[in-house]
Amino acid sequence: MKKRQRRRNPANSEVILSPLIDCVFLLLIFFLVTSMIKRFERQIPVNLSDGTSSINIEANDDSFPIGVSRAGVMYGPDTANHYGVMGFKPLGDPDGFLRAVLAERGTEAPVTVNVEKGTHFQEVIKVQDRLEILGFKQVRFRIRDAALGNKSSDLRRNN
Repeated sequence: MKKRQRRRNPANSEVILSPLIDCVFLLLIFFLVTSMIKRFERQIPVNLSDGTSSINIEANDDSFPIGVSRAGVMYGPDTANHYGVMGFKPLGDPDGFLRAVLAERGTEAPVTVNVEKGTHFQEVIKVQDRLEILGFKQVRFRIRDAALGNKSSDLRRNN
């Protein structure tokens, strides 16, 4: 025996709106809460250079070089080699060295941090915080492919 199938009349079909309204209210609450949380996030201030600063024809690099190795060791400037590449030596007392540089050059003099390629980001941030706490206003970062110094003579993790 065949069962009779009832045909639905398309004119009588309806869309149930109560689940849709529930979804809309949940989305509304979600976006309100996330927008409130975003307001309280701390943002790092970044000073971006304008487009004309990269077009300088003459090199005007009066910045003081400092180095950071992969291990987080800070280096000070040493003599340049015969190719003109700046050499670095490990600092025994980085804070004392940086205070001396600050007293000699002032807070407005730029400092260039030469970061060894492959250095963890946290080590770079530690150096940036150290420079900011001491009072340096203009800090630049540069990635260096070559090693900063003789690895056997590194003073490990100078803090």
